[in-house]
Amino acid sequence: MKSIKVVIGSNFGDEGKGLMIDYMCSINENPVVIRFNSSAQAGHTVVTPDSKRHIFGHFGAGSLQGIPTFLSNYFSVNPLLFLKEYDELIKIGIIPITMIDTNCPVVIPQDMILNQILERHRGNNKHGSCGLGYNESIVRNSMDRYKITCGDIFSGIYKDKLELIKKEYIDKRLEQLNLKSLDPQLNLKPSNDNLMNILFDANIIEHFIYDVDNNFKSKVEMSNIESILENYQTPIFEGAQGLMLSEDYKYFPYVTHSKTGISNVIDLLEKAKLSELDIEVIYVTRSYLTRHGAGPIPNEMKDKPYKNITDLTNIQNEFQGVLRFAPLDIDLLSENIENDYNKMHFKSKNKKINISKSIAITCLDQIDNNKAEYYKDNNLLLKNTDKFIKDILRKINPDNCYLSYGASRDNIVKY
Repeated sequence: MKSIKVVIGSNFGDEGKGLMIDYMCSINENPVVIRFNSSAQAGHTVVTPDSKRHIFGHFGAGSLQGIPTFLSNYFSVNPLLFLKEYDELIKIGIIPITMIDTNCPVVIPQDMILNQILERHRGNNKHGSCGLGYNESIVRNSMDRYKITCGDIFSGIYKDKLELIKKEYIDKRLEQLNLKSLDPQLNLKPSNDNLMNILFDANIIEHFIYDVDNNFKSKVEMSNIESILENYQTPIFEGAQGLMLSEDYKYFPYVTHSKTGISNVIDLLEKAKLSELDIEVIYVTRSYLTRHGAGPIPNEMKDKPYKNITDLTNIQNEFQGVLRFAPLDIDLLSENIENDYNKMHFKSKNKKINISKSIAITCLDQIDNNKAEYYKDNNLLLKNTDKFIKDILRKINPDNCYLSYGASRDNIVKY
């Protein structure tokens, strides 16, 4: 029976998924990490027991252990950010192993610039975008005429597509977004360059093609989900963002253009020829609620709930602002998890499938004086950490529970 692990964020992202992926890679045989949604805007932090630290965006969070990454067709590949992060990993002694699906959509520089123009134009009505072009790439790649995949990169067709995008698509998209008459002095950085000029600069295409052909293509290997599931003993699916950012969540438009829960994983597993699957779905939450970006956050606080909270990953930036906080609402947590877990239905009737639900609670070491503040039954409670954990377990009723009392995988205990 093939062992499958799935790590999913339960809230607005930043729950500790990178930590849990690193932990799962350390306790399972012959693992491979599969990215099944989103793109390089993920920020999955891993700190090794010997204090090596990296924030993963484009690579699987098992990479510091030398675990390979497979980018499925539900992951949008950003060659420029891939190369940037690749160089960062090389500098700390890691040579990442990356396999990609032929059908992976590609994020191009124009997507990123359009994204930043739009988000700046929104002003105080920002949607909370990271400014890395993911949503714009989804829109463009939904049209066959302008769609670019990793297969197109290796066939060379992408070069013609880039020219077509420059000649036809950019103007159409600006008009669609009501940005054709936008002030041309929207600066990308403190310089004389401006976003509109950069958007139409021919050098962007030339530099992108050079980086792709001379660097990116030599650092990846083409594969497919069937081969990955067959050749690795423990596929570990790494989710990005969280259930409350899923495209079908009630907080639209303050969401991501991605299914952040189990749906894509089911679709990928349906393709497998495996007849027996043992699937553990691990839902991750911090001991409190965070949101990095615009949009609602229930019971938002003016300051962080515990003075011991430190976050070196989610730093303030132009597009997302500051990290925001709230006490954890365990009823909302339970609702998010149950709504997603109930989607575990397979079309294939000839598979033998065992499914278990797990909860992982991170940042327990940051709770002040062993007193957790949280909502239960619409009441704000202040109780000791053990009582807090037990209340979560009673509400979620998981098959397994993982507790994290620090930044590294050696701070995790199975409850």
